Order: sequence, then structure tokens, then C-alpha cells
Amino acid sequence: MGKRSIGKISLLFTAIGGIIGSGWLFGPYYASQAAGPASILSWVIGGGLMMLIALTFAELSAMLPIVGGVARFSHFSHGTFVSFTMSWCGWISSIVVAPIETMALLQYASTWFPNLATRVGTTHELTGLGIGVAAVLMLLMCCINVCGMRWLTKTNNGIVLFKIAIPVLTALVLIGSQFHLENFTSQGFAPYGLKGILTALPTAGVIFSFIGYSPAIMLAGESRNPQRNIPFAIIGSLVACIILYLLVQFAFILAVKPEMIANGWSAMSFTGDSGPIAGLSLQLGLFWLAIILFIDAVVSPFGTALIYTSASARMNIAMSQNGYMPSFMQKLTSNGSPLVAIAINFILGLLLFLPFPGWQSMVTFLISAFIISYAVGPVACSSLRKIMPDAKRPFKLPCEKFFAITAFYVCNLLVFWTGWSTLSKILLTIAIGYVLLALFKCTKKGRPLDLNMQSGLWLFPYYIGLGLISYLGTFGEGKNILGFGWDFLVIFLFSLVIYYLSQVSMMRPTKPYEKKTKELPVI
Repeated sequence: MGKRSIGKISLLFTAIGGIIGSGWLFGPYYASQAAGPASILSWVIGGGLMMLIALTFAELSAMLPIVGGVARFSHFSHGTFVSFTMSWCGWISSIVVAPIETMALLQYASTWFPNLATRVGTTHELTGLGIGVAAVLMLLMCCINVCGMRWLTKTNNGIVLFKIAIPVLTALVLIGSQFHLENFTSQGFAPYGLKGILTALPTAGVIFSFIGYSPAIMLAGESRNPQRNIPFAIIGSLVACIILYLLVQFAFILAVKPEMIANGWSAMSFTGDSGPIAGLSLQLGLFWLAIILFIDAVVSPFGTALIYTSASARMNIAMSQNGYMPSFMQKLTSNGSPLVAIAINFILGLLLFLPFPGWQSMVTFLISAFIISYAVGPVACSSLRKIMPDAKRPFKLPCEKFFAITAFYVCNLLVFWTGWSTLSKILLTIAIGYVLLALFKCTKKGRPLDLNMQSGLWLFPYYIGLGLISYLGTFGEGKNILGFGWDFLVIFLFSLVIYYLSQVSMMRPTKPYEKKTKELPVI
């Protein structure tokens, strides 16, 4: 456990820094292609849905301000098997962030240094040189993290101020230079209907642009006054970024030249669209802005990757504390940095460049893995209300059952919208995790684990049912048997059943978390 060195503003900046990364640099372009001007609604819906999920984590993380909270909340509510599954998904997805953001950085940089990336079909992939540069950048992130949390937060605070200023400046300049209000109606406000608006959430990077608040949860155990700071950081960061993304999307739609969308928003293209915001600036003759954007395309992704290098290492610690990883993952340097965990995640991050050499090939997988791990929030929030009814809750969610069920439904919708082609890979990843857990459990070095299978059996109908609905659905290579519209109802009823099963399967109160407990220890 490191020293409590992160203050209120630093934790807020950590959450904002995790959210504002490469998403704003690509999202407005891809969202416009998927939904047209109605992409404005995609950002509102995406931010609102993530807020519902975040509210459950605000209660949990204020009540249990522990390192790697995402990995450990379900450990208290449903035991080892459920906790391992959720933390495995969360850990895998958090490791993926640094390579994704590094790819985004180098994809923008390839405009000036073409040897870093090459076009493959409609996407861009890193070259051998690009992967080498990516390795150096990720190593630099590790070195900053090893210097300790005080160095990290000081570095991040400066980066976040820059990351906020550039999108605001970009939006204002684009609106001031081009104001094609007719773009909102010339092709129709929602040319691809509700399905286009919803499709933009996972495929255009809208949800990807909001998932980054989790570092505030993972670093809860290193925050001063976490009961106050964590809800402030989670809710404050999402509100600020919803406003920011709406401003940028609005400016992008206004600034696009009508001839660029003459064949429809889905066919929109222009020179330099590999780095779409900067490319549009060049098309409008805003060369000075394009240069600033290329600089930001380095700083913003680097800042997000820097934060997740730290946050993913805290996931290693939490999983080790739960008995899912070797105990050496918990080793800290004299300044409280998890050196071993950072080094292992660095190596795994480099290996991800081999099967996923391009930015777009990773994003949808990342979203699905993240959201499955986030599903622990609403489930654990309700369960711990019963397991620890008298525990101190500095932030207490009103109408908890309504919000928990709604948030769980939202998680399942978001995973469903990523499509069967992505969810099938996630289910395979979870299966691999179970195999590794079994192997670790059988080794002499792995301490004996009580898997609490009775409290985790509900996961099997959950994943089988979610996979079946996705397979029958209309998203991501689904069989188009379950029609659009009916899938909302089916997933809602499915979510109610699984939520009920999760609540009847929860752990019973045990020491030191008995019902009479008034204060929970900080772990």
C-alpha cells in the first residue's frame, strides 16, 4: 500500500486525464460517419449511460477506498470466482489502454513521419519502426510511474490542463472559421436512425472516450480523504468531459464542408483523415491549429497511457491480494511504486502489438472487456447494501435498487452493441483466464483458494445468455434473428433475471464485515 499522497484536485485530474485521450481526436469523425448530425445524441447518451454506472462505483469506492477497487468489490460481495472473472476482464482491458493510446499517438505522428505507420486497407497499422518507438514511449511511462505517485500526479496535472485547453480551443476556432448550419439538415438530422446513434457508441469510440474514469477508483487507496474525493472525481470528470465532447462534436459537424458529405455522412472523407481533426483543420487552411493538434495528439494519448500504466499495476496488486496472482506482484519500492507489476504489464503490452497492430482493431475489444468488468458495480452495490447494511457510506446512492438494475441493464446493452464478433473473443478471453486460475491454484506457490462457487454460479447463465442474445442479434456479425427493438426488451428481461440470481447468490456477512460494523477498515 502506498502513501496517501493524492489530493482532491489531483484525483479529479487523474480521472479527467484517463478520459481525455485519443477518443476526442478520432471520435467526432467516426461518430459522424455512423450517425450523422445525430452523433450529438450519441455523446449525450454515452455520457449519461456511463454516469449511471459510475454512480454505483461512487458509493462503493467511497465506502471501500482500497487499491484496485474494481478488482475487489465483487470479492466482498460474491467471493473468489466472481471477483476473479471481473478483475481478469478489468486487468486485461486496463493493460490494453497504454498500447492503444501509443498507437493513436504514432498514427497522428505518421503524417509527419510516414515510416511509423502504413495504411492497410481502410486502417493504419504500425510498422516495425513504429512498434520500436512505441516500446520506447511505453518504457518512458513506466519510468515516470516508478518514480512514485507524487511525481505521477505532478506530471499528470500539467498534462491534463493542456489536454482540456486544446479541445476547447479547437472547437472555438472551427466554429469561428466555418459555420455550415445546413449540415445538420441537408442529409437529415438522423440519416441512419436510432440504430446509427447506438452503433456509434461502441464502434465510433464514444464509450471508449468515457471509460477512463476508472483510475480514480483504482487509486482510491492512495487518496487523501477518499470518502469525499472519489465521488467528486468520478462524477465531476464525467460531467466535464460530456460538455467537452459535445462542444467538439458540434464544432466538427459545423466545420465539415458540404461537398465532403455529398454522398452521405457514412462516405465522408478528406485528405488527412487518418488524423481527422487535424486533417480537417488543414482542409480549412488552419495550418497553425493543425500543428497544435499534432502536438496534442502526442500529449493527450501519452497522458492517458501514463495514467493507465499506473492504474493497471494497481490491478495486479489487488488480484494478488485476492490470491489470483503471485505475491511478488505486491512488492513496492521505497517510494511506494509497484515495480514488478509495472514491468510485467509493460511486457504484456508490447506483446499486444503483434495481434493488434492498429488502433481500430483494439478499441471495440477494449470496450467490451471494460464494460463486463464494470458490471460488478451495480451488482456489488446492491449486494453490499445487504451484507454490510450499517457500514459507513459517505456517498449513498438514492433509490439504489432502481439505479443498480438500470446500470446493470446499461452494461449489458453496451456489451451487446459491440457485437457478436467482439463478444465471442471476450468470452474466449474469460475462458483462458479460468484455465490460468486453475493452473495457478494447482501450483505449490499458489495459496489455497476457496472459489466460492455457490456465489458465482450465476455467471454461467449470464455469459451463455449474453452470448446467445448477441449471436442472434443484429450487431457485429450477429445472425439478425432477434430484430432491432425487440433486443431491448429481451436484454431488459434477461438483465432482471441475472440481477436477481446475483442477489440470491451473494456472500453472507463474515468477519470483519459483520452487520454490526460501523466503520470499514481501509485495506
